[in-house]
Amino acid sequence: MDKELKEKKRRERETLELSKIDRRIERSNKFVKLLLLSIIVVTVIYIVDEIASNVDSKMRTFMIYDLFHIGYGQTGSEEYGNAVSKLNIATIPTYLVFFLLPLYKMLADKFGRKLFIVLNTLGMGVGMLLCMIAPNYIVYLIGFVIICFFIPNDAQVIYIMEVSPEKHRAKLCSITKGIALLSVSLIGVFKTIFYNPDNLSSWRLVFLIPVILAFVIGILSIFLTAETPIFLKHRKEYLSKTDEQREEDKKKVEADKSKSGGIKGAFHYIIHNKQLRWITIILIIFQLAVGVVGYENETMQFGGQNDQLNSTFHIIEPIVYAIFAFFSGFLSDWLGRKKSCIIFGIVGVIGEIGFIMCAKFMQYDMAQTILLAIFNGLMYGGLWSLCDCLFLVMPAESTPTNIRASVNGLITYTGAVSKILGLLVGILFPVIGGSANIGYFQLFIFVPIIVVSVVLLALKVKETKGIDLDNVENAFGNDTPQAQ
Repeated sequence: MDKELKEKKRRERETLELSKIDRRIERSNKFVKLLLLSIIVVTVIYIVDEIASNVDSKMRTFMIYDLFHIGYGQTGSEEYGNAVSKLNIATIPTYLVFFLLPLYKMLADKFGRKLFIVLNTLGMGVGMLLCMIAPNYIVYLIGFVIICFFIPNDAQVIYIMEVSPEKHRAKLCSITKGIALLSVSLIGVFKTIFYNPDNLSSWRLVFLIPVILAFVIGILSIFLTAETPIFLKHRKEYLSKTDEQREEDKKKVEADKSKSGGIKGAFHYIIHNKQLRWITIILIIFQLAVGVVGYENETMQFGGQNDQLNSTFHIIEPIVYAIFAFFSGFLSDWLGRKKSCIIFGIVGVIGEIGFIMCAKFMQYDMAQTILLAIFNGLMYGGLWSLCDCLFLVMPAESTPTNIRASVNGLITYTGAVSKILGLLVGILFPVIGGSANIGYFQLFIFVPIIVVSVVLLALKVKETKGIDLDNVENAFGNDTPQAQ
């Protein structure tokens, strides 16, 4: 009886949703026609995402000075090395949360993209707020984990891809990302305005404006965005089917699991699809490079960089990175995804080598700081442009709409490699030689890993430029997408 009642209520809910979905599609199409409005709103959301993604790495050194009661600039001290190690050990239990991340991410295939744009933005705001008011490093870590739970979902990227014209898909993704990355320079500006080395707790004020922005745009996005037409079309098709038709579809899915959503269907799709399988393997290797970056503050301050020069570095570096990211989509639409990734890899390697050599063998002054910022901006520009193509664009262009978010969610697990390596590097920070040797250690791992990733991509992955996202199912032949 209970089962019949539940089935009756389910059908009533679906009938009600179906009666409203045509209006949702009409509203969605109007929003798509107002593409500029959607892009502006999503760009601001992207700004929150990028600031939240970067504010910890740029301010953690100053948080350590404060919460671990270490004197300003003492990155080469034994106390600082032990604090980094202790912080990473304390982080280990929090990473259990990341195993839930792909499951959360897959819900976007069931409930739509808009809901998760709102939730992710507000979630990042909550995480940054906790970091800002943290009385100790444990509370700070809780805030950091909340930020890290919401930023990898990238619902705004899937949203942009699904509302953009095919010919301009990568360009619009890179334009919005470029603008968002440009805003990361605001962290350096906020640091210049708010941070005072004589008041070690003043690092908290750097979080203030990003927190306010996250809550404001998170709430406004409820009213200024609509669900994507592609998702609503697929949802309507599902709701329009009878129970008998759904049962028939279920039998077909059991015969071909790659057509089902959720973690099981996504896993089956990745394992049995040569394209996605190789992208995943390359991502696992690539994540080793991601796991070792992020110690530029320690490297520079150990070399004698003062606070004024450090703030200048954090203003210029994101601008270089943003300019590179801005044009990366144009390059990707022009040359294709694979050739662009080779260029991204080369730029990343040049940037990393240039930064480490410059940091180790040049005198710290304004000219060197600008050069350091350019090299590190190029390193991150190459690294994350390559990552975005591997992690977001190529998988999305190789996956049907009904499991796109599920596949992207499952691929998120490759990030465990960078998390584990990053933890090991942090825990063994004093053993490695601390700030004196961390740059060489990064260089030793980063360069060969990027080279291997790019070579495998060139040899094993098919080009995806030109794929129609609404008809990916029909674009697959011989286990790989056929690009136009």
